[in-house]
Amino acid sequence: MHPAIAYVLSRQLPCALLLWCMLGGFVIVAGMLREVPLLGLIAMLAAVALNILAPALIALITFGGGMVFAIQVVLLASLGVMAMAGFAILPGVWSLVLYGLATIVSAMQFMRSDGLNKSATTLACLLGVSIGLGLVAGAFNAQISVQAYVGQLLEPLFSNMRLPADDAETRLLLDRSQTMIAQILPGLLAWGMWAAWWGDIILARTMARRYGFYQGAEHDVLELRFGRPMAYAFLLALLLANLGGGDLRYLAVNAALLIAGLLAAQGIVVTHRWLKERSMQMLISLMYLVLFIWSAMIIPFVIVGLLDIWFDFRRNHDPAHGG
Repeated sequence: MHPAIAYVLSRQLPCALLLWCMLGGFVIVAGMLREVPLLGLIAMLAAVALNILAPALIALITFGGGMVFAIQVVLLASLGVMAMAGFAILPGVWSLVLYGLATIVSAMQFMRSDGLNKSATTLACLLGVSIGLGLVAGAFNAQISVQAYVGQLLEPLFSNMRLPADDAETRLLLDRSQTMIAQILPGLLAWGMWAAWWGDIILARTMARRYGFYQGAEHDVLELRFGRPMAYAFLLALLLANLGGGDLRYLAVNAALLIAGLLAAQGIVVTHRWLKERSMQMLISLMYLVLFIWSAMIIPFVIVGLLDIWFDFRRNHDPAHGG
C-alpha cells in the first residue's frame, strides 16, 4: 500500500476527512460546477458513486483498525456532515447509524468463523429497522400515516416537474406514480442499501486481503444463506400485509419486500454456484443480464431462495453442511 494511503487510513482526522468527502463533501464540488452542464453532471455522478462506496471505506478501516477506531472516524465524519447541512441533526444521525454503525457491526461479525450469514442478516435488520423507525417517528411528528409521510417526502420530486397547466392527464399519471412509489419505497430502499452495503463489505474484504491486513475468517460469498427465522418472518409479513390495516399493513408490505430481496439474493447465489460448478459461464452472464433488463425475473429467485432454506440445494456440494 502506498505510504500516503496508509497514513490516511491509520489516523482519525485524515480518514474522517476522506469519509466526509465520500458521504457528502463532494456534493459541494458538484454544486460549484453545476453551471457547466457536462462537468456538473460528471461531478454529481462522482458524488453519488462515492456516497455508495462510503461503507466500503468504513468496512476497510474496521478490518484494519478495529471497532473503536472505526467508530471514532465515523463520528467525526458524521459531525462534518451535520455541519455541512447547517447543523441539522438528521443528516448526521443518518450518516452515523445507517452508514457507520450498521456497517461496523456487520464488518465485525463478518470476520468471525460463522459470520458470513450473521453479518448479512444483521445488516439487513439494522437497515430495515432504522429506516422503519425513522419513518414512524417522522409520521408521528407530522401526525399523519407513515405512507402519507413517505408521499410527503416524495412531493418535492414530483411537484418540481414542469407541466403545461392544462395537462391534467399527465398530472394524474404522476400522482398515481407518486402513490405507487410511496407504497413500496421503504422496502426497496432498505433492500437497495443492503445490496450496496453488503457489496461494499465484500469489496473491503478483497482490498484488505490484498494488502495483508484482513485477519478474519475466509468466506465464500456463494455460501450466503439465511436461516429459517428469515423465512418465517417473510411468511408473517405476508400474513400481516393481507390481514392488517393502516400503518401495520404498510410496514408489513415493505418488510416483505425487503425480505423477498434477501431471499432473491440467496436464490441468485444458489443458481450462480450451480451454473459455475457445471462451467456454464455464459449462462451466468445471461442470468445477470436478464435480471438487469427484466426486474420481474427476480420472482423465481425469491422462490429458489425460500426453498433453499429448507432443502439446502448446495448440501451435496458442501461437506460443512452435511454433504
